[in-house]
Amino acid sequence: MQQATIERFRLALLLHALALALVLLWWLDRGRPVSLAEPSLANQALPCLSYAPFRRPGVNPLDPDGTQAVVSPAQIEEDLRIIGTQSNCIRTYGVAQGLDAVPAIAARLGMRVKLGAWLGRDAQRNRAELERALALAHEFKGTVDLLIIGNEVLLRGEMPPAELAKTLAWARQRSPVPVTYADVWEFWLRHAWLAAHVDVVTVHILPYWEDDPVAVGDAVAHVKSIGAMVQQRFAGKPVWIGETGWPAAGRQRAGALPGPVEQARFVRELQKHGAGGALDYNIIEAFDQPWKRALEGAMGGYWGMFDQFGRLRVALRGAVIADPHWWRGPLCALLGALCATLLAAPCLRSQSPPRQAPGRGLAKLLPLPLAGALVGAIAPAQWLAIQQWDRTPWEQFASVALGALGVALVGVTAWRQVHAGVEPAPAAHAAVLEGLGAFLRLAMLFCAASVALTLLFDARYRPFPWWWFAAPAAALATARALSAGWRAPRPQERLLALVIVVCSVGIAVAEGWRNAQALAFCALLLALAAAAGLRSRTNTSSASSAAGAQSCVL
Repeated sequence: MQQATIERFRLALLLHALALALVLLWWLDRGRPVSLAEPSLANQALPCLSYAPFRRPGVNPLDPDGTQAVVSPAQIEEDLRIIGTQSNCIRTYGVAQGLDAVPAIAARLGMRVKLGAWLGRDAQRNRAELERALALAHEFKGTVDLLIIGNEVLLRGEMPPAELAKTLAWARQRSPVPVTYADVWEFWLRHAWLAAHVDVVTVHILPYWEDDPVAVGDAVAHVKSIGAMVQQRFAGKPVWIGETGWPAAGRQRAGALPGPVEQARFVRELQKHGAGGALDYNIIEAFDQPWKRALEGAMGGYWGMFDQFGRLRVALRGAVIADPHWWRGPLCALLGALCATLLAAPCLRSQSPPRQAPGRGLAKLLPLPLAGALVGAIAPAQWLAIQQWDRTPWEQFASVALGALGVALVGVTAWRQVHAGVEPAPAAHAAVLEGLGAFLRLAMLFCAASVALTLLFDARYRPFPWWWFAAPAAALATARALSAGWRAPRPQERLLALVIVVCSVGIAVAEGWRNAQALAFCALLLALAAAAGLRSRTNTSSASSAAGAQSCVL
């Protein structure tokens, strides 16, 4: 084997090992216990939690005619007992679909209810909702201490402000408890005159979803600042922060990064320093709501103090770990390396020359376990992404297909690196691998370009899916490093690479320099485009270099 080929082989192994090390370090960081501030014992109970009982898989409250959307009293009691371990107060959003049983169950458990009446475009349903909510407020006056007429109706554009004002005035005349309307704080400031029709001004302050997202380190200060501003604007009216919280999963927005550690930090700091004193607040929400992922991506489904199975996620004391199952990444990396080695070893032995230099057989195997380890290390992240982001069977199928495409590309690339590192592949095998590798590379470029385009033009509820492209990018980069030259990409490959480059620059500009997640993904896309589709200078002066290029370029 030529010395130049040996050096390129070592460089390729180094690049692949570096990619594997980065993924393993990511897993180790997710398993690192993080110490956070803790509220005092006096403030350990949360003031109030938003309660929606639609946490079961497949349940969607937006389908009110479906039988699964009707909640049983037994489930409500189970949920309220779980909530009672953290708070003695709940906020609801409607009284249909079985939720009219909440006040009676809460009264039996000694809990307070801020009762919501849902308003929408249907005037007949609105009237039925209001009448039932008012009846419950009268019947359980000692339990229901606030009647919330409508939630973000102005934000959704489902009711004109004048009609909302008439509805609030009508309900206020008939309610035995204070009446309020809940909306994002900007909409309250735009329609400040509505305060004349309520007893309490209820605002939503969600730092993650602000038009200018707020990082978690500044989130509590932001809540307090906006709350104080609203309180000053509506002097004489009590102000209640009806929703504030932080998502445990999703994509980064500017400097606002979702995650379990960030969610725990926000809640603890809110409790410790919080919007206490003159401001009262409610945390959204008690339980994760999987159905919201269809509307808001992963960010919509993971705001709960408890997960969808009723397990506490946000503990107010002790260190926090981003992923208690972080060990699956290193374990799967080890299994991937073993499987790749065991599957390839018999074939490699059958093709080995009778006499090998010491250690050459081991060197031949190295690309395969490294590739298998990288694929294995990323596999748990891919599975988690499917659970958090994919909303339909079609999306799940597309994700599995993209994952299979990546595994195939990594496998073919690693196999060709083995032959390039030790001995040329037979001519028939080389031709097959050449055609398969070219097809897989083109398919991966097409998928990457498609993802880049969607992120450029419709990014709000989409992830930065590094887990699908990290291993293919590393594999193609090592293949390119191993070759002395690089044959000119086909026109369609150059076009797709150009699309990826342009979109990556656009995404980075649109997301801003604070979004480290977006910048890292753009860098990954650029690496993929450079390795697979961009032209580079080809060195053809050396016969050995040309032979090396022929044996290892995909």
